[in-house]
Amino acid sequence: MIKKIAIVVAVVAAGWYSQVGGRQINESQVQDFYRQESQAFYARDPEAMCKLISTKFHGTERIKMMGESREATTTRDQTCESYRAAFDSFEKMGGKMGGILSMEYSQNIDHIEIAPHRKSARVTGTKTLKMGGAIMEFNIRFTEDIEREWGQAKMVRSDTTTRVVMMGDSGMKQSDFFR
Repeated sequence: MIKKIAIVVAVVAAGWYSQVGGRQINESQVQDFYRQESQAFYARDPEAMCKLISTKFHGTERIKMMGESREATTTRDQTCESYRAAFDSFEKMGGKMGGILSMEYSQNIDHIEIAPHRKSARVTGTKTLKMGGAIMEFNIRFTEDIEREWGQAKMVRSDTTTRVVMMGDSGMKQSDFFR
């Protein structure tokens, strides 16, 4: 009898956790999400970055580079592949420059809004990536939705606008940089 009660209690607790407790989010968990993202970036680990993205992910990105603009939507798989390609590209660029490409990455969270049901957070802010000193700089303005899935904070939506500056955005063409 006690064994049956223990099983029922365990099932109820697991159900509660998956439906309520494991899905609620707070500001500390959001801050931790961005800390993990920074650590994964500095470790140059695209797989760790992918683990922070929900399978439900949908992103919209606008990029302005060398006077040209483009807009695209992306899924989790596409974003993860983009991370892998970017880190591979960073490694190749570093090799062409005679070593490891130096990178500075920073995030600034402007606002965190926890939804009334505490199951998601909308985060706005900026990210900056400087590569090779002043050779290339990415200035990213973002709005991202973070939710908890099975106890871990994951990004489910992203809307970004990125401005890419290369060597002061005047002296060097993109094709010159990637020779």
